[in-house]
Amino acid sequence: MKEILEEYYNINITEYIEDKNSLLFQVNGINYYLVKTFYDESYINELIRLCEEVRRQKVLLHDFIKNKYNGYLSNGYVLFKINILIDEIDLKDIESFNNIDCNKYLKEYIKMEDFWQNKIDYFEIQVSELSNNQLINHSFDYYIGIVEIIILFLKKNPYPIDLCLSHKTLDSLKTIDFYNPLNITFDLKLKDMASYIRMTNNYELLGNLLDNINYQDKTYLFTRMVFPFRYFNIISDMVIDKEEEQELIKILNRVNEYERYVSKIQRMFGIYLFSWIKKE
Repeated sequence: MKEILEEYYNINITEYIEDKNSLLFQVNGINYYLVKTFYDESYINELIRLCEEVRRQKVLLHDFIKNKYNGYLSNGYVLFKINILIDEIDLKDIESFNNIDCNKYLKEYIKMEDFWQNKIDYFEIQVSELSNNQLINHSFDYYIGIVEIIILFLKKNPYPIDLCLSHKTLDSLKTIDFYNPLNITFDLKLKDMASYIRMTNNYELLGNLLDNINYQDKTYLFTRMVFPFRYFNIISDMVIDKEEEQELIKILNRVNEYERYVSKIQRMFGIYLFSWIKKE
């Protein structure tokens, strides 16, 4: 990745933090972030307009930096100047995104149940055609069963759609990608809140939230609290990108832990979807 900086930006660095698909470094005391992307220039331009829009509402996303060829894509990478570098996400960060009204994008919004119905259909094809991995084959039906129950539950219990600025993924309390435009989307306020509660295990916050939202919002929040997102992220990597199996093994070794967690969430919400999981 250093070669990308040299070729496209005339930047030479000796000190940096490198990850699988990204590079974090400083120049003259300013933090920069080089990261791989699969988006095209047209989508990048849309994100730049979004960054300008949310800046007016007091949220500073990372700034896209043009390369020496006057473009933003550099052999599949983009470079950002970092405006806010946080060590840990806190509730104020979540709330700052929740306060940005994005309902003008309602026509583009795909509801959770529709998104995951399409994704599950895709996974089933991929697993049947491409996977000879026994770990996937022996666990897939279990997790598909959970998702199908959740999808049916959401279809039977419609919830209000009120969009705010949100994240495509939010699975780490220490992340540079919280303010990364590539990770931005439009979704319900409870999406990021559910991820935050799952990361922090803040059940006091969850209890307070349940005291102040209606049943329709509770149904949506419940599904985001119990959904096995991590499993499907991992098998997506394994089937499509041929990633290692170790992360999947960790998930499968924690099935009992996951079921105890789901049991606790069911009890807190008073919603019992999974008959084989003990109420405790």
